[in-house]
Amino acid sequence: MKFKILLIFLILSARTFSNSINGAYYWIQFKDKKNSPYSIEQPLEFLSQKSIDRRTRQQIAIDTSDFPVNPNYIQAIKQLGLSIKHTSRWHNGALVIVPHEINIDSIQFPSFVSHYQLRKPYNINKSASLKLDKKLKNKTLDYGDAKNQVAMLNGDLMHQFSQGKGITIGIIDAGFKNTDIDVAFDSLRNRNGILGTYDFVNPGNNVYNEHYHGTAVLSCISGNIPGVLIGTAPKANVWLLRSEDASTEYPVEEDYWIVAAEFADSVGCDVINSSLGYSVFDDTTMNHSYTELNGRSLRISQAANMAVNKGIIVCSSAGNEGNKDWHYIIAPADAENILGVAAVDFEENLSSFSSIGFTYENFPMKPDVAAKGTAVSATTGDNSIQNINGTSFSSPLLAGMAACLVKLEPNKTASELIQIIRSLGDSYPNHNVEKGYGVPKFETYLKNQNYLGNEAYRTIPYSFDQKNNELRTQNISSIKIINTSGQLLKEVKPNQAKSNINLSSLDKGIYLVILEGERQMYSFKFLKK
Repeated sequence: MKFKILLIFLILSARTFSNSINGAYYWIQFKDKKNSPYSIEQPLEFLSQKSIDRRTRQQIAIDTSDFPVNPNYIQAIKQLGLSIKHTSRWHNGALVIVPHEINIDSIQFPSFVSHYQLRKPYNINKSASLKLDKKLKNKTLDYGDAKNQVAMLNGDLMHQFSQGKGITIGIIDAGFKNTDIDVAFDSLRNRNGILGTYDFVNPGNNVYNEHYHGTAVLSCISGNIPGVLIGTAPKANVWLLRSEDASTEYPVEEDYWIVAAEFADSVGCDVINSSLGYSVFDDTTMNHSYTELNGRSLRISQAANMAVNKGIIVCSSAGNEGNKDWHYIIAPADAENILGVAAVDFEENLSSFSSIGFTYENFPMKPDVAAKGTAVSATTGDNSIQNINGTSFSSPLLAGMAACLVKLEPNKTASELIQIIRSLGDSYPNHNVEKGYGVPKFETYLKNQNYLGNEAYRTIPYSFDQKNNELRTQNISSIKIINTSGQLLKEVKPNQAKSNINLSSLDKGIYLVILEGERQMYSFKFLKK
């Protein structure tokens, strides 16, 4: 399976990168895709069947923007002594490494090259400090926080009808340290829910050895320790994609993000979460200006918009700049077609660090919505649950809910679903530059679609006979009994689950019971005396 995926990826991207090469990073822009060997009639040569199916459901036509870069152009660039690191289908360009002995200004480029742009200079010393959200000192397990961050979006109600099963989320981040061993992802791994990984910073590298930031982001979506932490899409599948070099900050990371988003499209992702953002860089001459962040100008924001046009819901962190000199939304959260997600606290008040939107005329109305970003329960790969801060975590909480929504509305376009989510904001149709349309309340959607009006929802499908230590169920296909340490003690298979279950063999204590039906999930605690 891994070999097939890698083969598809090589065909798509024509990557010939070697990690041993030193030099400056440049973007090379091509003028066209003339004489391409690819054809709209043969899309499986450059897209997966899942990606094609997503387009078909949403009636999105395959066009030349889906074609990989012309391989003849790539070969010509390599003959100039430049190394190709990545290519971009949507932007029809290449990220190249120019060795230090070559002066790019002296190169006579072929006529199909439009222009080039420096993305990262030579001889960059890595910074000792990481530029991502830091952990709070409080490492106390807090089950209430995990419940609050899901219930704030009515995820507890949504999970009775959809947990994102079969939906694929591409998570673009800085690394997924210890995701392969952390207990929070046991169920994700056991059901083969991690469809694959790729490191766009250092191709061939193991993303599980990199930064913990993506691990924490993933736990907001896929964490699954009943009684401790449940993510917002516990049954969705994921691709883990590294585009962020956490030790430096240069525009080249935006290019990594672009090719990661294109890859997510090609393998059929339904949702992208991006807990990354860009406005200022280690080289201040490369900083983005206020007017560039208009939702359309920057290449990374164009790519985010393109992903939506290809049928993918994109959720992006608004940024943690609210209490800094630059306190505005950062790219790609400024992209006009996507969901830029602000952060709120336990009581749904704006988090002090959450970036605010622009008031400049003709700028997109950002942020779009908000979710919990203060004291979010998550794991950073050390088998413990911590409280962490950042819009980095409000975004994946919403992305998981978006995946649940896709499951219920498979034929709606990404743009339609994004507008539904905006309309669920508790301030909609009123918008402000702090929380956008507010915190989406998915209960409103469920009520509007009559999910909360059917008999299966209103009828409690279980009871517990304390005297006889007997659990009685109806219309339930799976029963799990878990102790307070999160250990699974008893599991009743579906063909046994429609009868009375005797629990007299359990020791005295408190237990968590999880019941699953075809479209519902129920959980409750009981005391065995």
